[in-house]
Amino acid sequence: MRNEKFAKRLKEEREKKGWTQEHMAKLLNIKIGTLSGYERNYRTPDLEMTSKIANLLGVSVDYLLGLNDNEAAPWWEKDTPPTDIELDKFIREQPNLRIFGDPLDEEVKDDIMLALRAAWEALKKERAASKQPKGK
Repeated sequence: MRNEKFAKRLKEEREKKGWTQEHMAKLLNIKIGTLSGYERNYRTPDLEMTSKIANLLGVSVDYLLGLNDNEAAPWWEKDTPPTDIELDKFIREQPNLRIFGDPLDEEVKDDIMLALRAAWEALKKERAASKQPKGK
């Protein structure tokens, strides 16, 4: 099942992040030709890879597949604090989160959740500061 909307949105979202195909392919642990094939709509990722791509890009699978047009903003771009569910989902669904090559245990995941909350507060302050007129 080829999906032109998926191919287009994949490329758009990758470019929004300023990533090259090579960089994103490394993050996904796939060959650049595979990613290029997804973007040119002659290859189709399986469901697991589609989910991995959506998580990496911070969009919903539905958006990526063209099932809805509302790009779900990731929690770090919202002005409301992330819910425990959003943070927990983020921590548990990121397959590449490791410390010194080891998978994360529950205590480390809790520490990471605290750090993410602090990072969100810092990003919120930066966004608010960037919206202020310059020179004031």
